[in-house]
Amino acid sequence: MASKATPTFDDETLVRILRWKFRREHETVVCEMGLTGHDSAYQLRIDAASDPTGATTERFDDALAVFARHAMIEHVLIKAGWSLDGFESESLRH
Repeated sequence: MASKATPTFDDETLVRILRWKFRREHETVVCEMGLTGHDSAYQLRIDAASDPTGATTERFDDALAVFARHAMIEHVLIKAGWSLDGFESESLRH
């Protein structure tokens, strides 16, 4: 009779998420960057609280491309009067 194994800490994968929060007056935009669930691509998620369509997610094949896209978005926000309100990095299990 086989027993069902419970995942241990070593069996779980940690994924690093980078998160930038931009603010302009009472508006907030959050950009999150991380790997997809199978570590096959990078994701950049942009969530503007004032956007009624919700968050958008873009996928990239390599780290350089996702960082370049994030830098472009940050540049546009700063030129439009936004400021960086915070940055955090966290590890999530999946």
